[in-house]
Amino acid sequence: MNLAPMEFWLLFQVVLEAIIVFLIIFFLVRLRRASVFSGRGPRELEGTIERFLSESEKLSATFTENLKQKKELSLSLLLKLERKINEMNILLERAERSLSQAEIPGSPDMDKANPATPESRALVLKLANKGQSVEEIARAARLHRGEVELILDLEKQFDF
Repeated sequence: MNLAPMEFWLLFQVVLEAIIVFLIIFFLVRLRRASVFSGRGPRELEGTIERFLSESEKLSATFTENLKQKKELSLSLLLKLERKINEMNILLERAERSLSQAEIPGSPDMDKANPATPESRALVLKLANKGQSVEEIARAARLHRGEVELILDLEKQFDF
């Protein structure tokens, strides 16, 4: 079962509240038996139950407040992440436009390989796995050293 963080916390709260209700019932039954055998009066039992309920309400209120804070934090992080994704998409579009404008037919750069192609990436990784240096890989793949380093760094970062 794959639950979102918010769904998990809500489910967690429901389970905790169910446990609290069970504990209340358990303690009520236990207190009733104890009061029969110990000779405690109903007022003592009532006071004990009221204290228990008061503490349970405080715990529930604290837990609910914590859940609200976690929800606000999650939403804030999601919004920040969405903004960063949008910024990265804008930068990617700019880079693609710059690359397409720079690739004029007949220019000397047309002899260079495109580092974004899966073939270039696969070649770089294959040569790196063979133990070749960045310079050797750049020459063999017809890429700049920085492009080779970027491919290798990204592979390390996102390699699971």
